[in-house]
Amino acid sequence: MTDSIGIFLPEALAPLDRLAGLRPLRREGCYLGELGGLRIIQGAQGVFVRGSLPKYLNGGNALPLTRQGLRGALGKLEGEIGLDLKRGRVYLLETACTLPVKNPPRDYLAAWGPLARFIKQTHGNGGTVTLANGGRSFSGYDKGEEMAPEALPCPMEGLNTLRLELRWKRGLKRLYGRFLNPWETAEPEAYGQAVKAWHSMYFKIPKRREVVLTMNGMTPKNLERTLAALGLQSLGLDRAESIIRDGLASGELDRVKASRMRALFRELARDERITNTEPLTEEVDEKVRSVARFAR
Repeated sequence: MTDSIGIFLPEALAPLDRLAGLRPLRREGCYLGELGGLRIIQGAQGVFVRGSLPKYLNGGNALPLTRQGLRGALGKLEGEIGLDLKRGRVYLLETACTLPVKNPPRDYLAAWGPLARFIKQTHGNGGTVTLANGGRSFSGYDKGEEMAPEALPCPMEGLNTLRLELRWKRGLKRLYGRFLNPWETAEPEAYGQAVKAWHSMYFKIPKRREVVLTMNGMTPKNLERTLAALGLQSLGLDRAESIIRDGLASGELDRVKASRMRALFRELARDERITNTEPLTEEVDEKVRSVARFAR
């Protein structure tokens, strides 16, 4: 599950003679190079290492890196760079998994709505969706499309594949309660915490739901609420959020009214009395639960 990592090794010296593509940086004594696809920077205060550990270990990251695989990657890095990683500090960590799905990934991503305190961005005609703030980001995208023209490895070759990635750019101390060295991220508790955070972040994302219109037990108040939910579904969560932002920008709405409107939208979109989970969302929900349950 661990993918990209960022490590800072204070007061360390990188083995410049082992790095590919070595070039000097503007500051005297600072250099940039690569080691098996990992980016290595010799800075004034120490060494920075950043990149995908499954790509470094296995040549690709379509298949998840297990906890034992993570230990193997760290052991290989420690041997090749010649530095004690226990003296380092992890400042970036990415937890990710590629899920085989029945339909093209953009069909699933189209159901993702806006999330409070995150900026939503959509790229590639809906093939990539990212929710990000200053500390972390969560992305979903078509892994097969990203790897093209190369084929996905077995057993995913020829399948639709949805990649889900949680990246911590800041906030790792909040997640773990302290800074970790790279080896500590491979310990069962820390590894499990990262997987749990990935699972939790996915389920925080609002997803479009099917509105159920039935007259069984219907009251005028319930009908009004159901019709409002249908209107919101027709408008779309993204468009509804855009209207609120436009109102704030023009001064027609104040923050209190905007907050109440957003709360109403969330309530209507998630009301299980008048909505059901869409089949595509339910498919991914179950896969995410299964991954989190059995990730080792």
